Amino acid sequence: MKLTDQELSRLASKIAETETKLECLASEISEIGQPAGAGLQRRLDALTIEERALKRNVEELLSAGEPSEARVAKVEALLKYIESEGDSLEHEADFLHQGSPSSVVLVAEAGVRLIELCKRAIHRVTGDHHLLGSSVFVNHTHDELVEFHGLRKESTKS
Repeated sequence: MKLTDQELSRLASKIAETETKLECLASEISEIGQPAGAGLQRRLDALTIEERALKRNVEELLSAGEPSEARVAKVEALLKYIESEGDSLEHEADFLHQGSPSSVVLVAEAGVRLIELCKRAIHRVTGDHHLLGSSVFVNHTHDELVEFHGLRKESTKS
C-alpha cells in the first residue's frame, strides 16, 4: 500500500494540530495549579508520551518501503485516541477553571479591599487638600487648625 501525498499531508496536519493542542493544554493546566491540576498533569504527561510514540510510528511508516495497511490503521487509531483524550482533558480543564476561586485569589481580593478601606479612612481624616504621607499638624499654627476644623477658641479663665 502506497501512501499518497494527500494522506501524508492530512496525517501531518492532524499531528501538528494535536501537538499545538497539547501545548495549549499544558499552559492551561499549569494555570490551574496544584492540587486540582495534578491528575490532569499526569494524564497530559501520558498523552505527551503517546504523541512521541505516534511520531516515532509515523517515521517508521515513512521509512518502510511499502507500508502495510495494518500499520497505517494503527497510526490512525493512535492519532484518534490522542485527539479524543486531548478533548477530554480540555473539557475537564475548562470545568476546573469555572470552579470556585482558590484561597490565594480570595486573600488577594481581601487585601485589595483592605487597602481601599484604608485609603477611604485616610481621605476622611485628611480631606482633599492633604498630601498622602504628611501630617495634618505639621506647619500649621494652632489658630489655623482651629479655623480649618471649625472649632471655637475657648476662653481661658485666669
